[in-house]
Amino acid sequence: MKSVQIHNGFFIVFDKGEEVISELTRFGEREGVHWGVFEALGAVEDVEIGYYDRDAKQYFFRKEEEVFEVASLKGNLSEVENEGVLVHAHAVLSRCDESLETIGGHVKSARVAVTLEMVLWLVSQPLTRVFDENIGLRLLNL
Repeated sequence: MKSVQIHNGFFIVFDKGEEVISELTRFGEREGVHWGVFEALGAVEDVEIGYYDRDAKQYFFRKEEEVFEVASLKGNLSEVENEGVLVHAHAVLSRCDESLETIGGHVKSARVAVTLEMVLWLVSQPLTRVFDENIGLRLLNL
């Protein structure tokens, strides 16, 4: 991963083979970025993508090993009490074939297949998460 600080955040380029969510979490901890929003483009593989089932109060993921174009990857960095930085990411991914079929959802993990270019904007107000028993998730507490 390479990064450069810009006026209100960072421009980050992930290297082939890096796992996006864990590297971004480490970056946030290392650089002291606990609150931010991001978007990225590039290509990923070995993706775990899924959705949250409100009735079951749990995430369901599936593994996709092929290479995808990242049509959109967006999310935020926030803090969870006593746990540190949490990356929350959603993506729309396009298959690299004639179909250009897309899948989308919550990203648990994704490995960079070629490159991934990200802009991370800093947020000046605390973004913290608190567990909501009714929903079953740690939601932003503004």
